[in-house]
Amino acid sequence: MNGRSRALGTAIIALALALAAPSRAADVDPATVNAARALAEEGLALFDKGDYAAALDKLGRADELIQAPTIGLYAARCLERLGRLIEASERYLQVSRMQLDASASDVFRAAVADAERAYNDLKPRIPKLAVGVRGAPEREVQITIDGKVVPPALVGVSRPVDPGKHVVEGAWAGRVVRQEITLPERNESAVTLEFPGVPPKPPAVAPRRAGPAPDTAQRVFGWTAVGAGAAGLVVGGITFGVASALRGDLIDLGCSRRVECPDTPQTRDKLDSYNSVRLVPAPSLIVGGVLAAGGVALLLTVPSASSASKPGGAAARAWISPWGAGIAGVF
Repeated sequence: MNGRSRALGTAIIALALALAAPSRAADVDPATVNAARALAEEGLALFDKGDYAAALDKLGRADELIQAPTIGLYAARCLERLGRLIEASERYLQVSRMQLDASASDVFRAAVADAERAYNDLKPRIPKLAVGVRGAPEREVQITIDGKVVPPALVGVSRPVDPGKHVVEGAWAGRVVRQEITLPERNESAVTLEFPGVPPKPPAVAPRRAGPAPDTAQRVFGWTAVGAGAAGLVVGGITFGVASALRGDLIDLGCSRRVECPDTPQTRDKLDSYNSVRLVPAPSLIVGGVLAAGGVALLLTVPSASSASKPGGAAARAWISPWGAGIAGVF
């Protein structure tokens, strides 16, 4: 822009501010109007020098004080020069839709018309990008473009982006997939975030109820057999003593050593008692001895913790049942 056009642009903005409709500026004090005009003039001067970022700052401040179509138009042009085409198009559209009073100046009307033409020219220049997902539920993947979150509803949908380089990332199940893409103006492209397959979880198995360890059960059976055997031996010993005493009494009453007695009231009572007791000691002593011996064998053959943990080692186990007893093992 040459000096003449710059001066003309400054005059246009100043005139627009001066002729602002009462509905827009009636409540703005003169000092604010003066400050807005000064900011707009500084912004236009920076725009003429090509310092679009600084010009955008000045024009944005002026627009906050007094919203005039001319200020919004040049702010949109700054955004366009900075490559921020999406913001520029929205600003052009905003200015093109400004409602003007019937008394609005031709400068305002020209700014609104210029903004509409600029919006229509800029819209097809904006590139578009679609981000898809493969290997993961797309609604569960958090996608960002240049650090800005993409709503789940826009996953796989072509959406406008500014031209230039972009970084696309997707995060899911503790994994992050990253891709870079550079888009020129008027370009439409797509990227797909590939997530490697996640191995399926193993099926849940109900824990088995832990039973007593084999060595614990063997100890319990061993001590039980020893206790029962000892009880049998005690019963056998007691009844043997009682039977021996009764036999001695019968011999004193005239019975033979084979306990053949004369039929008298005294011998008859003693003989009945003797006959009821004499058959108990032998079975009690035999069963008690077998149980006690089996219990001792079980206790002596309990495997130690170290030998039980070694596969293929020798093992022995005693067994006992109503039909016999013995030792079984692997050697």
